[in-house]
Amino acid sequence: MSGVLKSAALLLLAFAAFALVACGGDEGREEKNTYVSQVNAAQARFAQTVTTVSERITEKSSSRQDRETLEQFQTAIDDVVADLRDINVPGAVDTEHAQLVKAMSGFGSDIRGAVSALRNPTEQNIQEARKTITTATQTVNVRIDAAIAAINSKLKQT
Repeated sequence: MSGVLKSAALLLLAFAAFALVACGGDEGREEKNTYVSQVNAAQARFAQTVTTVSERITEKSSSRQDRETLEQFQTAIDDVVADLRDINVPGAVDTEHAQLVKAMSGFGSDIRGAVSALRNPTEQNIQEARKTITTATQTVNVRIDAAIAAINSKLKQT
């Protein structure tokens, strides 16, 4: 399971590496730049937590340790979702920001399902958790990339 957890950690760090770009000299620049700063700050806090949790992943972890690691990832995801929801979003990117929040929320739900499966660590449940994590990481990577690209594009246009 540790290989799957490392993959999830790398994906979570990849999310944190996406940065929004600041805006130029148009109307509403200050609001947009404040938004960009807040999203980037939420991502930075998230990255720090994920890095700390990732350092605890070992090749010989038990199901209990894997579950605890996933629970810590879950908490990090829940925290960044809360941070993203608390941001004052410019109207120009409201839909795109909602897509970013939805992507992370959905990923959080998937991780919660994997944690649940590991509460009773049968071979079938472990395989189910692996599959859930693998599928979820592939899906969320595409969704986050699309949402961040759409936000950046819209911020540049308006």
